[in-house]
Amino acid sequence: MILSLIILIAIILAIDLYGFYGLRKLMAQSPYLRYRKNILRAYWLMDAGFILFALIWAMIIRTSSWPDHVQYRNYFYITGAFIFIFLPKIVFLIFNIFHDIVLAFQWLYLRISQSSQPGKRNTSLWLLKTGFVLSLFMFVWVFYGVAYGRFNFKVKEVEVFAEGLPASFDGFRIIHISDTHFGSFARSRPVRRGVEMIRKTPHDALFFTGDMVNNEAVEVERFIDYFAAIQSPYGMFSILGNHDMGDYRRWYTIEEKAANLEQLKEFQEKMGFDLLRNEHRFITRGNDSIMIAGVDNWGLPPFHQLGDLDEALGDHYNFPFILLLSHDPSHWTEVVVPESDVNITFSGHTHGFQAGIRSPWFQWSPVSIKYSNWNGLYDDNGQLLYVNRGFGFIGFPGRMGMRPEITLLTLRKKK
Repeated sequence: MILSLIILIAIILAIDLYGFYGLRKLMAQSPYLRYRKNILRAYWLMDAGFILFALIWAMIIRTSSWPDHVQYRNYFYITGAFIFIFLPKIVFLIFNIFHDIVLAFQWLYLRISQSSQPGKRNTSLWLLKTGFVLSLFMFVWVFYGVAYGRFNFKVKEVEVFAEGLPASFDGFRIIHISDTHFGSFARSRPVRRGVEMIRKTPHDALFFTGDMVNNEAVEVERFIDYFAAIQSPYGMFSILGNHDMGDYRRWYTIEEKAANLEQLKEFQEKMGFDLLRNEHRFITRGNDSIMIAGVDNWGLPPFHQLGDLDEALGDHYNFPFILLLSHDPSHWTEVVVPESDVNITFSGHTHGFQAGIRSPWFQWSPVSIKYSNWNGLYDDNGQLLYVNRGFGFIGFPGRMGMRPEITLLTLRKKK
C-alpha cells in the first residue's frame, strides 16, 4: 500500500515537473510574459492547496462520528479536488509532449539536411498556446460538472421500434432510471427535484436497473416517500446492481451483510418497487401480454455473475415479447443476445463515465474503451438494448457532458 502510494506520488510529481517545464517555455515566448511570475506561482500553489485540503479533510473524516456511508461520500470531495487540479494540467501536458515531439523532428530534419537557420522562430509554439487555453477550459468544465452538472436532470424522450410488439402495447411508455447512488447526495433537494420530474411525466411503468445505493441500505431511507408518491399504472420494477449487494464495504459478519440486503429489499418495497431477483412478471393490456424479467447483477470480471437468465425466464423462455432488466450491459452482449430471444434489455452501470462528449451526430466517453454499449439505444439483429447513463454519481462528485438521465421510452410496433 505504502509502496503504491510512493509510486503514485512520484508519477504525479514527474507529470507536474514536465508540465511546469512546458509552462515556462510558453511564458518566455508569449504575450503572457507580464503575468509570468503569477502564473508560475499559481501552478505550484494549486498543488500545495490540494495537498493541504486532502490531508485536513481526510483527518476530519477519520476523526468524525459520521456514519460509514457519510464518511464514504465525503471522500468524493478529495477525488473532485484532485481532478479539478490535475486534469487541466494533464491536458496541457499532452500538448507539451506534442510540442516537444515537433521540436525533435525539426531538429532531426535540420541535422539530416545540414541546414543552419539561426534565429528561426519556434513554429510549434501554437501547441503550447492551445494546450494552455484548453486547460483553462477544463478548469471551467470540471467546476461546472461539480457545481451544477451532477444535478442537471432532464427527461430524455426516446421512441423504440420493436419487432413483435403486441398491438395493445403500441405507445406503451416506460420511464427508465438507473444508478441513483443515493448515498452520494449530501442534500435531498436535488433528488426530490429529479423524482418530481418523474412523477409529472405521464408514463405507464417505471423501470429501475440497479445500484440504488453505494453500500448501505440506510442511504435509501430519506427518499422512500419521494418514490412512494409516484403513480405508475402498470407498476414499478427494480433489480439489484453490483453496489446493492454490499460488496464494497467491510462487514463484521456475514449475517450483518445479509441483513443489510434484506433491509434494502424492504425499503424498495415501501417505495413501491417490485424487486425482480432472477424472476419475471406479466403485464396485460387489452388482449395482449408482455413479460418483464429481471436478473441480479451479471458482469465481466471482477464483477460477480449472479444473474441467471434461465431462472428469470423460467418455463416462458419462448414468450412472444420479453422486456429484461439487467444492470450491466455486458450481460446483453455475452449472454442475452447469444442465448435468448429477449426483445428489449434495459441496463445502466456505465454512468457514461460521468464525463464525455454527446451530440446528435457523435458521442464519446472514456468508458467506451471498456464497454462498447455504454449510452443510448443499441440493436443486434432486432434485439434491442437501452443503456441509461444514471441518475446519481459516485467517486467523482460531478458530471461533465454526461448529465443525469431520466429516460422516457415509448414502445412502437415496428412495421
